[in-house]
Amino acid sequence: MPLPRPATLGAIRVAREAATLIRRSAQPRRLRFRSSCADLAGQLGDTDLRVEKLVRSWLKATHADHAVVAEGGGLAEMDLSRPTWFIDPVNGTTNFVRGIPHCACSLAFWDGQRLALGVVADVARRRLYWAEAGRGAYEGRRRLRASPVPRLDRAVLATGFPPTRAFDPDDNLAEFSSVFRRSRVVRRTGSAAIDLAWLAAGRLDGYWEQRCGPWDWAAGVLIVREAGGKATTYAGLEWHPGDADLVASNGPVHTALIEAFLDARTGAGFGVRPPQSAGLPVAAPVAAPSGGCPPPTASEPSSAG
Repeated sequence: MPLPRPATLGAIRVAREAATLIRRSAQPRRLRFRSSCADLAGQLGDTDLRVEKLVRSWLKATHADHAVVAEGGGLAEMDLSRPTWFIDPVNGTTNFVRGIPHCACSLAFWDGQRLALGVVADVARRRLYWAEAGRGAYEGRRRLRASPVPRLDRAVLATGFPPTRAFDPDDNLAEFSSVFRRSRVVRRTGSAAIDLAWLAAGRLDGYWEQRCGPWDWAAGVLIVREAGGKATTYAGLEWHPGDADLVASNGPVHTALIEAFLDARTGAGFGVRPPQSAGLPVAAPVAAPSGGCPPPTASEPSSAG
């Protein structure tokens, strides 16, 4: 294992501290069922804010000139010409609120040209996944390799469903049905960051989802790529922060996976949206409240929980 650079060591340390904070905050909660989906964010308490403050304090002390894009703030400040950190304090908000031990803290660094660093801390399992551009992906000290599964019908996959499903028919159900029939099985775990880390570790063979934010995906995308996998948009173009959809795989099943859900999208009349960013600064979608709930209007959110 190559010696991690100072920024990576710092990010690993702060991600471990964040995971400890999240574990200590986890407790049985009295759920409140209200008509407002945004209430989920309230039930999270201040955990996400405390984690974000922890990470921002470290960045202020070590990388004060870098931009920060976090789940709570949306994409309004994103400018990919600048060095930028992407922070998701609690990836898997619904799991956390309901006491399901499956969530993560996700940190990624974009150096102004490419993803350079990604860290995903699996809170409940106390496992840490990380990668540096060009230097490989790791779970702790163990080098990660994507699986060699050669065919979609043997593949174990994961996906998620957009928070707009209550009012938008483009809800991933057509894609899910198509891929489910062509693969070994499809899981829905509730944490995109862990899905991508597991893909890099060879536990999963593919993943697809739409309408998440770059804080959900960026760290995991780099970890997948450095483990030998692929990460593109639905159109097959290289994924960049700000793109509205993502398909990631071990590599061998990538084309078949894309074909499976694009056949379904075409049949349902959705087609493929053009990439939102292609690596350039983009107009910000309306950010969903923490926890992946849709905004009050039908505007497209940028987060899924």
